[in-house]
Amino acid sequence: MHLFHQGLRELLQVNQHLSNHKIGFVTIERPIPKWFIKFTQAIPSYAVGLQLRREYRHFSMGLQALSLKDVDSIYVMEIYNQHLLTLLPMLISTGKQVFLGIHGNQLLAQESKIKYLGFVYLKNFIQFNPKFKVILLELDDDYVSDKFKFNAYSKIVIPHPIISEVTPKLQPRERLKQDDKITIGIVGIIREDKPINKILEKVRSYVSQHSQKLEFVIGTPINQKPKYLENCSEITFIDTTEDEDYLQALQQLHILVTNFNQQRYYYRASGVISDAGSCGCYIIAPDYPIIKHQITWPVPIGSLYSSLDDLDQVMEEAILHIQKKGQYNHWIWREKRNAEYIAKLLFSQL
Repeated sequence: MHLFHQGLRELLQVNQHLSNHKIGFVTIERPIPKWFIKFTQAIPSYAVGLQLRREYRHFSMGLQALSLKDVDSIYVMEIYNQHLLTLLPMLISTGKQVFLGIHGNQLLAQESKIKYLGFVYLKNFIQFNPKFKVILLELDDDYVSDKFKFNAYSKIVIPHPIISEVTPKLQPRERLKQDDKITIGIVGIIREDKPINKILEKVRSYVSQHSQKLEFVIGTPINQKPKYLENCSEITFIDTTEDEDYLQALQQLHILVTNFNQQRYYYRASGVISDAGSCGCYIIAPDYPIIKHQITWPVPIGSLYSSLDDLDQVMEEAILHIQKKGQYNHWIWREKRNAEYIAKLLFSQL
């Protein structure tokens, strides 16, 4: 099964830890017929074509759910607020327990009228259908205003799952050697909601001042690399076009530095943070509620900054942490984020 967020695939292993229940999973990454793709691409407005393709995928998810006969419940991995009109009735017609993955939907409902109306529809639909539960990542939504908050009986909170097939390089009692160079860097697709240009110069300056013990690495799909990164000879670039290259880049890092657009990520978990934590990276991130929980629960695997002016101090803290503690905390952090733990959470709250 192909997922939009590959870091969520640990959820597909939940069934291995259930004895008398089977979950069927549906994903928004449904195939679209070539004729429909050509039709939507011929529309002058790219936005209209995109929304039609997303609408098709939601309808296709509903058909997929209807085809799942030998399951007890259905887990919908991701939904868009503005495309739920036909999907939700199709899901209820299955007669099964339905879990709806919420990934920033409450935040996105504040972006436009149609997304807000879709969210209102979702919230009311769930209120009158007790077999539906929304799945929130990391934190309860007590911190959002009431009109974006789900009722207590309609939500379940789980941690963002790890990637179980990768592990930290250092074992619990293992530490870096005294002469080991520490790699610090940025990994992932560089886009507007992840504005690395705001932290790039801070990291470059810090690394240049400690060049004997630090190396600066950026992992990103090379064909999407911004022009302002063309002449940076002191930075090691890793092409992360393929999933395996992306994970290898994270495994090479000791410290990952991130920055996220507040309007898009203030109430949203980060996939790259979860992936980096799975690989053993110490993570530096902005102080947003859900991201804070991601890197501090059940034990800290990173540090937060409220201002870019704090980055130097936070990077210094990160270096001291990995020198003294290695990746010991990462092994503890993983125990509360695997499929077995999530399986217990899903059904203890029903």
